Amino acid sequence: KHTAILGSTGAWKSGAVAAILHCLVQRGNERGYDKWKPRIVVLDPHNEYGSAFPKHNRLSTDEGTLSLPYWLLSLHETLSLIIGKTEFVATSQANIVKKALLDARKEGAVKLGLDANSINVDSPVPYLLETFKNNIEKDRPEQASKQESHNSILNKIEVLKNDARMKFLMEPWTGKEDPFGKVVGQLIGMGEALRIIDFSGVPNEVAGIASAVVARTLFNYKVWETREEREAGPILLVCEEAHRYVPNTGEAQYEAAQDAIRRIAKEGRKYGLGLILVSQRPSEVEATVLSQCNSWIVLRLTNDKDRDHVRSILPDSLAGL
Repeated sequence: KHTAILGSTGAWKSGAVAAILHCLVQRGNERGYDKWKPRIVVLDPHNEYGSAFPKHNRLSTDEGTLSLPYWLLSLHETLSLIIGKTEFVATSQANIVKKALLDARKEGAVKLGLDANSINVDSPVPYLLETFKNNIEKDRPEQASKQESHNSILNKIEVLKNDARMKFLMEPWTGKEDPFGKVVGQLIGMGEALRIIDFSGVPNEVAGIASAVVARTLFNYKVWETREEREAGPILLVCEEAHRYVPNTGEAQYEAAQDAIRRIAKEGRKYGLGLILVSQRPSEVEATVLSQCNSWIVLRLTNDKDRDHVRSILPDSLAGL
Protein backbone atom coordinates (compact mmCIF):
# COMPACT_ATOMS: atom_id res chain seq x y z
CA LYS A 1 0.00 0.00 0.00
CA HIS A 2 1.12 3.54 -0.69
CA THR A 3 2.63 5.47 2.21
CA ALA A 4 3.25 9.14 2.96
CA ILE A 5 6.09 10.18 5.27
CA LEU A 6 5.84 13.87 6.10
CA GLY A 7 7.75 16.15 8.45
CA SER A 8 9.72 19.35 8.70
CA THR A 9 13.45 19.57 8.10
CA GLY A 10 15.32 17.77 10.86
CA ALA A 11 12.31 15.69 11.93
CA TRP A 12 14.10 12.43 10.99
CA LYS A 13 12.13 11.61 7.85
CA SER A 14 15.15 9.92 6.28
CA GLY A 15 15.66 7.88 9.44
CA ALA A 16 12.04 6.75 9.33
CA VAL A 17 12.35 5.78 5.66
CA ALA A 18 15.55 3.82 6.31
CA ALA A 19 13.95 1.99 9.26
CA ILE A 20 10.94 0.97 7.16
CA LEU A 21 13.09 -0.23 4.27
CA HIS A 22 15.30 -2.29 6.62
CA CYS A 23 12.17 -3.96 8.02
CA LEU A 24 10.87 -4.77 4.54
CA VAL A 25 14.16 -6.25 3.38
CA GLN A 26 14.65 -8.32 6.55
CA ARG A 27 11.06 -9.51 6.90
CA GLY A 28 11.57 -12.53 4.66
CA ASN A 29 14.36 -13.94 6.82
CA GLU A 30 12.58 -13.17 10.08
CA ARG A 31 9.36 -14.85 9.00
CA GLY A 32 10.98 -17.70 7.09
CA TYR A 33 9.43 -16.73 3.77
CA ASP A 34 10.88 -18.63 0.83
CA LYS A 35 9.14 -16.48 -1.81
CA TRP A 36 9.72 -13.05 -0.30
CA LYS A 37 11.57 -11.25 -3.08
CA PRO A 38 10.60 -7.58 -2.99
CA ARG A 39 12.42 -4.99 -5.05
CA ILE A 40 12.88 -1.50 -3.61
CA VAL A 41 13.97 1.42 -5.83
CA VAL A 42 14.89 4.68 -4.08
CA LEU A 43 15.10 7.95 -6.02
CA ASP A 44 17.76 9.70 -3.94
CA PRO A 45 18.41 13.30 -5.07
CA HIS A 46 20.91 14.05 -2.29
CA ASN A 47 22.95 10.83 -1.98
CA GLU A 48 21.94 10.39 1.67
CA TYR A 49 20.67 6.81 1.91
CA GLY A 50 23.73 4.80 0.91
CA SER A 51 25.35 4.92 4.37
CA ALA A 52 22.24 3.38 5.94
CA PHE A 53 22.45 0.28 3.74
CA PRO A 54 25.94 -1.28 3.52
CA LYS A 55 24.59 -3.98 1.19
CA HIS A 56 22.76 -2.29 -1.63
CA ASN A 57 23.07 -1.76 -5.35
CA ARG A 58 24.08 1.86 -5.92
CA LEU A 59 23.29 3.28 -9.32
CA SER A 60 25.19 6.47 -9.98
CA THR A 61 26.24 8.52 -12.98
CA ASP A 62 29.49 9.43 -11.23
CA GLU A 63 30.52 5.78 -11.03
CA GLY A 64 29.12 4.79 -14.42
CA THR A 65 26.71 2.30 -12.82
CA LEU A 66 23.52 4.00 -14.01
CA SER A 67 22.38 3.61 -17.61
CA LEU A 68 19.14 5.17 -18.84
CA PRO A 69 19.74 5.29 -22.61
CA TYR A 70 18.04 7.83 -24.85
CA TRP A 71 16.06 5.13 -26.71
CA LEU A 72 14.22 4.27 -23.49
CA LEU A 73 12.61 7.72 -23.46
CA SER A 74 9.02 8.09 -24.62
CA LEU A 75 8.06 10.69 -27.20
CA HIS A 76 7.04 13.16 -24.48
CA GLU A 77 10.33 12.68 -22.64
CA THR A 78 12.34 12.93 -25.87
CA LEU A 79 10.63 16.22 -26.69
CA SER A 80 11.36 17.52 -23.18
CA LEU A 81 15.02 16.61 -23.62
CA ILE A 82 15.56 18.00 -27.10
CA ILE A 83 13.09 20.86 -27.41
CA GLY A 84 11.94 21.82 -23.92
CA LYS A 85 8.84 23.96 -23.55
CA THR A 86 10.04 27.49 -24.33
CA GLU A 87 10.61 27.16 -28.06
CA PHE A 88 8.21 29.26 -30.10
CA VAL A 89 8.33 26.64 -32.85
CA ALA A 90 7.74 23.74 -30.46
CA THR A 91 4.77 22.34 -32.40
CA SER A 92 6.56 22.06 -35.72
CA GLN A 93 9.66 20.66 -33.99
CA ALA A 94 7.53 18.10 -32.16
CA ASN A 95 6.21 16.79 -35.46
CA ILE A 96 9.75 16.55 -36.87
CA VAL A 97 10.95 14.58 -33.83
CA LYS A 98 7.91 12.30 -33.80
CA LYS A 99 8.32 11.23 -37.43
CA ALA A 100 12.10 10.76 -37.16
CA LEU A 101 11.74 8.83 -33.89
CA LEU A 102 9.13 6.42 -35.22
CA ASP A 103 11.16 5.66 -38.35
CA ALA A 104 14.32 5.13 -36.28
CA ARG A 105 12.52 2.73 -33.90
CA LYS A 106 11.15 0.74 -36.83
CA GLU A 107 14.62 0.39 -38.30
CA GLY A 108 15.89 -0.73 -34.90
CA ALA A 109 13.10 -3.30 -34.70
CA VAL A 110 14.13 -4.74 -38.07
CA LYS A 111 17.72 -5.10 -36.84
CA LEU A 112 16.45 -7.10 -33.84
CA GLY A 113 14.05 -9.25 -35.88
CA LEU A 114 10.92 -7.62 -34.48
CA ASP A 115 7.75 -6.75 -36.39
CA ALA A 116 8.23 -3.11 -37.40
CA ASN A 117 4.49 -2.71 -38.02
CA SER A 118 3.74 -3.32 -34.35
CA ILE A 119 6.12 -0.59 -33.17
CA ASN A 120 4.82 2.78 -32.02
CA VAL A 121 6.63 5.98 -31.13
CA ASP A 122 6.78 5.04 -27.41
CA SER A 123 7.90 1.42 -27.82
CA PRO A 124 11.14 0.76 -25.85
CA VAL A 125 12.94 -0.40 -28.97
CA PRO A 126 16.59 0.70 -29.26
CA TYR A 127 17.60 2.78 -32.25
CA LEU A 128 20.79 4.29 -33.59
CA LEU A 129 21.20 7.97 -32.82
CA GLU A 130 22.75 8.48 -36.24
CA THR A 131 19.63 7.02 -37.86
CA PHE A 132 17.48 9.44 -35.87
CA LYS A 133 19.65 12.38 -37.00
CA ASN A 134 19.66 11.21 -40.62
CA ASN A 135 15.86 11.02 -40.61
CA ILE A 136 15.71 14.63 -39.49
CA GLU A 137 18.24 15.71 -42.11
CA LYS A 138 16.33 13.89 -44.88
CA ASP A 139 13.20 15.89 -44.07
CA ARG A 140 15.06 19.18 -43.87
CA PRO A 141 13.72 21.53 -46.57
CA GLU A 142 16.06 22.89 -49.22
CA GLN A 143 15.21 26.52 -48.51
CA ALA A 144 17.58 27.88 -45.87
CA SER A 145 14.81 30.03 -44.38
CA LYS A 146 12.80 26.94 -43.46
CA GLN A 147 15.64 24.91 -41.97
CA GLU A 148 15.70 26.59 -38.55
CA SER A 149 13.57 23.99 -36.73
CA HIS A 150 15.57 21.05 -38.09
CA ASN A 151 18.92 22.70 -37.38
CA SER A 152 17.90 23.54 -33.84
CA ILE A 153 17.09 19.88 -33.10
CA LEU A 154 20.32 18.62 -34.67
CA ASN A 155 22.39 21.17 -32.75
CA LYS A 156 20.79 20.19 -29.43
CA ILE A 157 21.54 16.50 -30.08
CA GLU A 158 25.21 17.36 -30.68
CA VAL A 159 25.32 19.39 -27.46
CA LEU A 160 23.89 16.46 -25.49
CA LYS A 161 26.31 14.00 -27.09
CA ASN A 162 29.32 16.16 -26.22
CA ASP A 163 28.30 16.74 -22.57
CA ALA A 164 30.25 14.30 -20.37
CA ARG A 165 27.55 14.51 -17.68
CA MET A 166 25.04 13.04 -20.15
CA LYS A 167 26.97 9.85 -20.86
CA PHE A 168 24.46 7.75 -18.87
CA LEU A 169 21.76 9.05 -21.22
CA MET A 170 23.54 9.40 -24.58
CA GLU A 171 25.54 6.14 -24.66
CA PRO A 172 25.17 4.93 -28.28
CA TRP A 173 23.53 1.61 -29.12
CA THR A 174 25.73 -0.90 -30.94
CA GLY A 175 22.96 -1.87 -33.34
CA LYS A 176 23.32 -5.56 -32.52
CA GLU A 177 21.95 -7.12 -29.31
CA ASP A 178 18.81 -5.92 -27.49
CA PRO A 179 19.98 -4.13 -24.30
CA PHE A 180 16.48 -3.70 -22.84
CA GLY A 181 16.83 -6.61 -20.41
CA LYS A 182 20.12 -5.30 -19.07
CA VAL A 183 18.69 -1.80 -18.52
CA VAL A 184 15.65 -3.11 -16.63
CA GLY A 185 17.83 -5.61 -14.77
CA GLN A 186 19.84 -2.86 -13.11
CA LEU A 187 16.59 -1.65 -11.49
CA ILE A 188 14.94 -4.91 -10.48
CA GLY A 189 17.29 -7.76 -11.39
CA MET A 190 18.88 -10.40 -9.19
CA GLY A 191 20.99 -9.55 -6.16
CA GLU A 192 20.25 -7.15 -3.34
CA ALA A 193 16.62 -6.11 -2.93
CA LEU A 194 17.47 -2.43 -2.49
CA ARG A 195 18.52 -0.23 -5.42
CA ILE A 196 19.45 3.35 -4.60
CA ILE A 197 19.55 5.64 -7.62
CA ASP A 198 21.83 8.55 -6.80
CA PHE A 199 20.62 11.54 -8.82
CA SER A 200 22.92 14.02 -7.05
CA GLY A 201 25.31 14.05 -10.01
CA VAL A 202 22.61 14.32 -12.69
CA PRO A 203 22.23 17.77 -14.31
CA ASN A 204 19.06 19.48 -13.11
CA GLU A 205 17.68 19.90 -16.62
CA VAL A 206 17.51 16.13 -17.15
CA ALA A 207 16.97 14.90 -13.58
CA GLY A 208 13.20 15.02 -14.03
CA ILE A 209 13.37 13.13 -17.31
CA ALA A 210 15.59 10.46 -15.72
CA SER A 211 13.14 10.10 -12.82
CA ALA A 212 10.25 9.81 -15.25
CA VAL A 213 12.00 7.05 -17.22
CA VAL A 214 12.58 5.02 -14.04
CA ALA A 215 9.00 5.40 -12.76
CA ARG A 216 7.37 4.73 -16.13
CA THR A 217 9.60 1.73 -16.88
CA LEU A 218 8.77 0.13 -13.52
CA PHE A 219 5.05 0.67 -14.09
CA ASN A 220 5.10 -0.74 -17.63
CA TYR A 221 7.14 -3.72 -16.47
CA LYS A 222 4.52 -4.60 -13.85
CA VAL A 223 1.71 -4.13 -16.38
CA TRP A 224 3.38 -6.62 -18.74
CA GLU A 225 3.76 -9.26 -16.00
CA THR A 226 1.33 -12.08 -15.23
CA ARG A 227 -0.59 -12.05 -11.95
CA GLU A 228 1.67 -14.74 -10.50
CA GLU A 229 4.79 -12.74 -11.40
CA ARG A 230 3.37 -9.59 -9.82
CA GLU A 231 2.63 -11.39 -6.56
CA ALA A 232 6.07 -13.04 -6.46
CA GLY A 233 8.04 -9.82 -7.06
CA PRO A 234 6.39 -6.69 -5.68
CA ILE A 235 8.19 -3.40 -6.29
CA LEU A 236 8.33 -0.35 -4.03
CA LEU A 237 9.31 3.06 -5.43
CA VAL A 238 10.52 5.59 -2.86
CA CYS A 239 10.32 9.25 -3.93
CA GLU A 240 12.33 11.66 -1.81
CA GLU A 241 11.37 15.34 -2.16
CA ALA A 242 7.93 14.34 -3.43
CA HIS A 243 6.92 17.99 -3.92
CA ARG A 244 9.28 18.10 -6.89
CA TYR A 245 7.41 15.33 -8.70
CA VAL A 246 3.76 16.05 -7.91
CA PRO A 247 3.38 19.68 -6.80
CA ASN A 248 0.08 20.99 -5.47
CA THR A 249 0.28 24.23 -7.46
CA GLY A 250 2.34 25.53 -10.33
CA GLU A 251 4.77 23.50 -12.37
CA ALA A 252 6.84 20.61 -11.14
CA GLN A 253 10.57 21.02 -10.94
CA TYR A 254 10.59 17.51 -12.40
CA GLU A 255 7.73 18.10 -14.84
CA ALA A 256 8.41 15.02 -16.95
CA ALA A 257 7.92 12.76 -13.93
CA GLN A 258 4.46 14.08 -12.99
CA ASP A 259 2.38 11.74 -15.11
CA ALA A 260 4.43 8.67 -14.19
CA ILE A 261 4.16 9.26 -10.42
CA ARG A 262 0.46 10.14 -10.65
CA ARG A 263 -0.24 6.94 -12.56
CA ILE A 264 1.61 4.81 -10.01
CA ALA A 265 -0.33 6.51 -7.20
CA LYS A 266 -3.67 5.82 -8.86
CA GLU A 267 -3.10 2.41 -10.49
CA GLY A 268 0.16 0.96 -9.20
CA ARG A 269 -1.23 -1.14 -6.35
CA LYS A 270 -3.29 -3.40 -8.60
CA TYR A 271 -0.10 -4.31 -10.48
CA GLY A 272 2.09 -4.87 -7.43
CA LEU A 273 3.84 -1.49 -7.49
CA GLY A 274 3.84 0.49 -4.24
CA LEU A 275 4.86 4.07 -3.57
CA ILE A 276 6.40 5.93 -0.63
CA LEU A 277 6.18 9.72 -0.87
CA VAL A 278 8.58 11.63 1.37
CA SER A 279 8.30 15.40 1.73
CA GLN A 280 9.12 18.24 4.12
CA ARG A 281 6.44 20.43 2.54
CA PRO A 282 3.14 18.50 2.47
CA SER A 283 1.22 21.63 1.45
CA GLU A 284 3.18 21.65 -1.81
CA VAL A 285 2.35 18.02 -2.68
CA GLU A 286 -0.69 17.35 -4.86
CA ALA A 287 -3.65 16.47 -2.63
CA THR A 288 -5.10 13.87 -5.02
CA VAL A 289 -1.83 11.92 -4.94
CA LEU A 290 -1.47 12.13 -1.15
CA SER A 291 -5.06 10.95 -0.76
CA GLN A 292 -4.10 7.68 -2.49
CA CYS A 293 -1.84 6.81 0.46
CA ASN A 294 -3.20 4.24 2.90
CA SER A 295 -0.49 4.62 5.53
CA TRP A 296 0.72 7.84 7.09
CA ILE A 297 3.76 8.72 9.16
CA VAL A 298 3.50 12.38 10.12
CA LEU A 299 6.47 13.70 12.04
CA ARG A 300 6.87 17.17 13.48
CA LEU A 301 5.40 19.88 11.25
CA THR A 302 6.26 23.46 12.24
CA ASN A 303 4.41 25.17 9.41
CA ASP A 304 0.71 25.93 9.96
CA LYS A 305 -0.05 25.60 6.25
CA ASP A 306 1.50 22.12 6.18
CA ARG A 307 -0.47 21.03 9.25
CA ASP A 308 -3.74 22.28 7.76
CA HIS A 309 -3.02 20.50 4.49
CA VAL A 310 -2.39 17.18 6.24
CA ARG A 311 -5.50 17.66 8.37
CA SER A 312 -7.66 18.21 5.27
CA ILE A 313 -6.49 14.97 3.65
CA LEU A 314 -6.70 12.63 6.64
CA PRO A 315 -9.90 10.58 7.16
CA ASP A 316 -12.58 12.09 9.40
CA SER A 317 -11.85 9.49 12.08
CA LEU A 318 -8.39 11.00 12.53
CA ALA A 319 -9.42 14.65 12.55
CA GLY A 320 -9.25 14.90 16.33
CA LEU A 321 -5.81 13.35 16.48
